[in-house]
Amino acid sequence: MQKLQSVSGFVKSQSRITWGSIVATCMDRLKIGFYVAWNSEIFLERLDNAKIAAKESNDLESISFSDHGDLVFNCHQTGRKGGYAYHLSRSDVHIFFSRRKDFDTPNVWVDIGSESCWSPGYLNVLDEIKRLIQDNDGFIVKDTISEAHLCADFIGQDIEELPIDTFKMWITRAEKFNNYQDRSGLLGITMQQEELELPVDGTMVQTGIKIGMGDLMMRIYDKVEELKRVISKQSVFASIWNQHVFDAVPVTRVEFQLRRTVLKQMDVNSLKDLEEKKDAIWKYCTQSWARLTFFEADRKNRHQDRAKLHPWWEAVQQVKIIGTGEEVKREYARAGKDTEPLINMLAGCALSIGTIYNREPTDVEGVIAFGQGALENAIRELWRKRDENNGRREFVKRMKKRRSEIWPMGYEPMPV
Repeated sequence: MQKLQSVSGFVKSQSRITWGSIVATCMDRLKIGFYVAWNSEIFLERLDNAKIAAKESNDLESISFSDHGDLVFNCHQTGRKGGYAYHLSRSDVHIFFSRRKDFDTPNVWVDIGSESCWSPGYLNVLDEIKRLIQDNDGFIVKDTISEAHLCADFIGQDIEELPIDTFKMWITRAEKFNNYQDRSGLLGITMQQEELELPVDGTMVQTGIKIGMGDLMMRIYDKVEELKRVISKQSVFASIWNQHVFDAVPVTRVEFQLRRTVLKQMDVNSLKDLEEKKDAIWKYCTQSWARLTFFEADRKNRHQDRAKLHPWWEAVQQVKIIGTGEEVKREYARAGKDTEPLINMLAGCALSIGTIYNREPTDVEGVIAFGQGALENAIRELWRKRDENNGRREFVKRMKKRRSEIWPMGYEPMPV
């Protein structure tokens, strides 16, 4: 099971707010490039053929890279800007391939999304991608980190109890500050900086400006509220937080997004660098770049260094970013979709079909029969239907596609 940290704090008794929390930490997104030397063109030719098939069918094309039928990915019709002609995906893992050989930029580019970073874990996903490359006559010369998101989920912490939406409570180098609310209350805040100024000590070199979302960004937000709009992630995070359901307790997330410009200044170039320095990065972000104070900071007299930290922020500073190796490995990997909402959807469709066929409101057996009949007819029709170009069954094609969309590292049986 995911190991949860306990960070110390104290109880502010007059308002009954507990600043000590149970915390789950991980990389929440990772973008990494590989410089790969291919010993043959066979793999890229297979990608080319799969891409052509995807264009012909105007749909994703499933492709397997092992004799046992595993390592199945979906091949897309198009690639990505930067000369990446080929795009493979599985769950929220996206891999882009270029035929370039100059090594000026990576010729394999990987984007690992939130679900896969947490489960089965970004290092496990990267091991699988490395195996894919090596098994297909590729040699990884080096890697480079493009973007990393470090995050900590404070389980049981209600975001409404925190004064984060008041900018005067922050001591920060950020240039932009935004807060987000709806009728229910505070949803979260963002702070960002487009040009980072770090002390030059021989290992950190100041570089230029990147316009966009910001080279360094902090987000603090209500994670439960966000998950209400992303059904596929709900069961995954319920398991990570050791809860039966995702919204059993409030969860406040603190997340730092660092792009290549900032990572280079911190002398973080490779995955090895990132693993060695992620705690130091968190320390910089929470101690030097942004601090939440207990009272409004004295900006006029520039006594910001004396400002008393908010006790919750002291807990934030104590966080250790784990999420590697066995520390993130849970008992089993969750699928990218939960069965409960899908079953509810089936039930809703059966009710609609029964209503269309004028079943009585009390005719439960009739509604079940009509729903089962409609489902069976639809599935059997998919089995009968074949692709005009290659004769493959539509059912088989769609099942392969779903498996690649749902399981980030292939099927793993759920416990009974």
